[in-house]
Amino acid sequence: MKLRYFSGTESFSRRRGLLHAAALLLTFVLCTGVFSAWANIVAPLDAEAKANGYKPSELSKDGFAVLEIDLDGYTEEEIHRSTWLPITYTLRYDGVILKDESAQIKGRGNYTWGMPKRPYAVKCDKRTDWFGFGAARDWVLLANITDQTLMRNQVAHTLAGLFGFAFACECRPAHVFIEGRYNGLYLITEKVEIDKARLALEDRAGDILLELDNNYGWGEPDAFQTDFGNLYVPKDPTNEELKADKENTTVTFKRALNDAKQKINNFEQAVVGRTGFENFSQYMDMDSLVNWYIFNEIMKNDDTLFNSSIFLYNDYDGVLHMGPVWDYDLAMGGIDRNDGKNVDPEGFMFLEDYWGKPNWMRYALESTTLQNMIRARWQELYTSGTFEYIVSFLEQQREYLRDAYEVNYSVWHNEGVFVPSDSFDESVDYLKDFIVRRVAWLNSQWNDSGVTAAPVTAEPPATPTPVRTKAPSTPAPTPLPTDAAAETPAEAQRSSGDNEVLNYILIFIGLTAVLVTVILLTYLVISKIKERK
Repeated sequence: MKLRYFSGTESFSRRRGLLHAAALLLTFVLCTGVFSAWANIVAPLDAEAKANGYKPSELSKDGFAVLEIDLDGYTEEEIHRSTWLPITYTLRYDGVILKDESAQIKGRGNYTWGMPKRPYAVKCDKRTDWFGFGAARDWVLLANITDQTLMRNQVAHTLAGLFGFAFACECRPAHVFIEGRYNGLYLITEKVEIDKARLALEDRAGDILLELDNNYGWGEPDAFQTDFGNLYVPKDPTNEELKADKENTTVTFKRALNDAKQKINNFEQAVVGRTGFENFSQYMDMDSLVNWYIFNEIMKNDDTLFNSSIFLYNDYDGVLHMGPVWDYDLAMGGIDRNDGKNVDPEGFMFLEDYWGKPNWMRYALESTTLQNMIRARWQELYTSGTFEYIVSFLEQQREYLRDAYEVNYSVWHNEGVFVPSDSFDESVDYLKDFIVRRVAWLNSQWNDSGVTAAPVTAEPPATPTPVRTKAPSTPAPTPLPTDAAAETPAEAQRSSGDNEVLNYILIFIGLTAVLVTVILLTYLVISKIKERK
């Protein structure tokens, strides 16, 4: 029996059905191509156009800072973490130019260096005072791309200033331009380093700043691992710096590092060996440890759970000290991991074992003496207005950053954000709610001495005067030049490589689908007309 699929009425109906299916399939391909074209070419080009449309003089007003970076004959893609490259920079604040000088730039960060909006380090050619923070050479530009509020790091540093650490980084949000193209809202902050304007230690040669870095410390110069298993990296001074220091005639780097190694190893062994408070406290300044512990429980930043960015310094003639604090863009509910424990404002972080890293703090917390010190210090902080202040500061920053956030968002959107919200206000509300609830829960655990204090509420007091950790003199600003002299934007080019080829292939597929779909639909309409006749 001969089947008739392509003749007569039956074959025509079947043909028409197949053509309908083909039209639907091609329409799907068309939509995919159009969406890909928009997402991968049109939207980035629109963002690039917006980035090139902003002007430093327009954004540097109403108390806001702008940093312009001009690269000396190389491209942004040539900036790496390993090499310093020369730049000329202009720093504006509140409509006036503060600095117009030469410096060097390189990339910085570990995980964040792989993000589209990259963080940078800037080294001025001479000691320079930015924003009255104190003259120094090194400054850090934090991209904060993973934090939709763009303020977690600033909230953390501000709170650290209230805690009384030996040094807490001062910082200021700033719009950053690279080669005339707007690169986003950054947080300009001081570098964690030994310096007379920062972590001011008495013995430049013997005192040493270290980072506990179990994530990225392997392979770093002079890194060492303790018997307990933690990896420590000397950060400041380095061996090369001490060799170049002609005034250093007392302590070599090797001797200073060996002293720090011995104290750290003795401290860890005394803690994990449960030898008692009197034993392990002879190696560590307990007040700094209590402050560091309470601060990081508030932050609930699991990177601090013996992963990385844990700083401590060794007093060559004394003991170890915890701090300064650093790296809180994922803190305070900023990333949902560890079965939701990160975003839960309840629960003691240091009693958990999220990562299986060598956590000596959980052993230290077995000490009743240390627990009593923690409770006493908590009650001091809780009754001092510290937490009311930080909630007030957060509200102040909400209004201060609102317009700047929209400018940054127009270029970067929610790229890189781990806990996205539908709006800036919603993301800030989430952050504030976490802090308020976290403080309330910790108070329920630690305030058991009968001391009563008004609870931290979501309605903060009036905007306070910002806290300062130092009080250096602010240089007199120079007059702002005219726009004609100040604006020299250059068209910046972003390398797209193979992705660009793929995007154009998707566009070609989409346009081809348009053409074939139109032909098929036209044929179906004509066939339908003929069928009716």
